[in-house]
Amino acid sequence: MADDPQNTPGNGPEDKPEGAPGTATGSEHQGEAGTGPEGDQADAVKTAETARAAAEKRATEAEQEAARLRRSNAATRGTDLDALREEVRTEFTEQLVRAELRAAAAGRLRDPADALALLDVASLAGSGGAIDVAAVAAAVDQLVKDKPYLAVAETDSARSWGDVGAGPRDTAEPEPATPLDRLRRAYDA
Repeated sequence: MADDPQNTPGNGPEDKPEGAPGTATGSEHQGEAGTGPEGDQADAVKTAETARAAAEKRATEAEQEAARLRRSNAATRGTDLDALREEVRTEFTEQLVRAELRAAAAGRLRDPADALALLDVASLAGSGGAIDVAAVAAAVDQLVKDKPYLAVAETDSARSWGDVGAGPRDTAEPEPATPLDRLRRAYDA
């Protein structure tokens, strides 16, 4: 190709200004295939124009296909959003049921987390994301009935701690009038 006189610098149509000697202007040899160097260039220009037109057509078709796919994806995305909403709603409802279950078990079980571990949270959720509070209370009642060792002991909470000397007293003694009376009371007791 280095020996080809067509490919040497200064021989291409882009290297010669218009109207320079050796360039074809107007329609002298354009369109005549094989009539010399200018005819070969005309064929090359026609081939390039044809290739460019074909490439533009493919680009236009690709843009149309991309637009069609975007519309198609937008149409299917709506159902995906509905599925995502349902998934979030289900997860949120389960969290609410867990919170309600912990609240219902708080005063009845030693450890409210036992209710979460032993009861089916999904079965306690109502339809449409609502929480069936009666079903939650009934499930905790049934758990206490089936496993009484999980329940809080039935003792009086004040007696279990004993008297720690704090809080209101049934009988209030009057404050001693003098410090000497205070000492007498302390040593008498």
